[in-house]
Amino acid sequence: MSTWPPKGDWQPQPLPRRIAPDPVPPSRTESDLEDKAFREAVIAITASVAEDLKDTRDRDEARQVIRARVQRWAQDQIVNDGPLSFATQRRLVEAVTDERYELGVLTPYIKDDQVESIDINGCDQVWITYSDGTCVRGPAVAPTDDDLIKMIQMWALHKSYSPREFSAANPLLNVALRPGENEEGVGVRLSATMAVTQRPCASIRCHRLVDITLKDLLRLGTVNQSLHDFLQAAVLTRLNIVITGGTAAGKTTLLRALASVIDPMERLATLESDYELFLDKLTHRHANVVAFQVRQANSEGVGAIGLDALIPHSLRKNIKRIIVGEVRSDEIIAMFEAMNTGHPGSMCTIHTDGTEEIFNRIVMLWTRGARASTPPSVIHINTGETIDLVVHLRMDPETNTRFVSEVLEVLPPADSELPSRNHIYRPTGPAGRAMPDITPQCLPKLKQAGFDPALLDPRAATWKTA
Repeated sequence: MSTWPPKGDWQPQPLPRRIAPDPVPPSRTESDLEDKAFREAVIAITASVAEDLKDTRDRDEARQVIRARVQRWAQDQIVNDGPLSFATQRRLVEAVTDERYELGVLTPYIKDDQVESIDINGCDQVWITYSDGTCVRGPAVAPTDDDLIKMIQMWALHKSYSPREFSAANPLLNVALRPGENEEGVGVRLSATMAVTQRPCASIRCHRLVDITLKDLLRLGTVNQSLHDFLQAAVLTRLNIVITGGTAAGKTTLLRALASVIDPMERLATLESDYELFLDKLTHRHANVVAFQVRQANSEGVGAIGLDALIPHSLRKNIKRIIVGEVRSDEIIAMFEAMNTGHPGSMCTIHTDGTEEIFNRIVMLWTRGARASTPPSVIHINTGETIDLVVHLRMDPETNTRFVSEVLEVLPPADSELPSRNHIYRPTGPAGRAMPDITPQCLPKLKQAGFDPALLDPRAATWKTA
């Protein structure tokens, strides 16, 4: 874990009084270049090399260009401020390189495996949230809000998997960023806003658990042994699974872990609004993956391609299962059709606060688009015939750890309009963790995949929460 910047309240350092240089100015050390001036220098040098590095992707080649520009900049400062030490010049080269190819002053936080998110409310209001729930003040990321906007624009163009515009005309940005050269196991998601907020704002989510398995989640306490074996068998027997939970509950992480159970040679399609799953990068686990991402409209408002179009298109690629990062709108219709037309074992996530809310949530998503007139009863029939399991995640408020709290077996409607359901696991364990409650109708299939029914005995489903 990085030791800089340290946890704790960060306060900007006061500017030193400017002192007239000696006739032969002494060389300034790294500490003599105070924070604000250093950041201004980084921004200025980064802007000055932007054109030269426009088509440069090789980091070593770029570093040579940046080093030459820093040397010229340092020479320009001698007249007023004295020679700049070689140590500070090296620091400037690294800072400008980070600004261009990583996330500038935030890079140490991205590399800190204990940091979960970074929230920026203007250039000088930065908050760092750690995996234990601690939230501390971070350093200013830019001298001004205008510089912050330019920084975000640079990230969106040069650090994203799909370059996107961030401007007054397009003030809402959501994009997945490429990790740094030594951070292949980290997924970084950026959400930024300008013009519609008083100051430019940004939130950065760091997905640390990219190459993750169910066994890893067992070790971390997200599942117990009973759930581990149950979910593993559910994937192997090709049940259709929906993962639910609130914001930052660990839905994407669990989706990756469930996907790790799939045969490495099985052909998959991942479909996302912004790349976050990265299964196509995990070639040792998934050798045959087609990764789709939606396309936003251009500046004229045309050319958008949504998940509702990508899902049916992906099915023409000889796909065996589809995995949707998050269902947010009427693409739920295409998702259901895929699950019902020769693609069992497909999975997705949906944002809800409880398993019982999933049915009304699906109705709401379904009726957002062209099929708004579809009666809820018809949607519930589709839900009951399509989804096999709903797995719900929660966060322990005491420890900030994520865990599975419920597993619901979904069946076609019987005595009411809503789908029938069996609460296979209920939140009756420590702090609401899932405990076995009822034998599911899918048990014969699970047994064929190697599941031991004895694990549905509550005595065999203990949790390690220490």
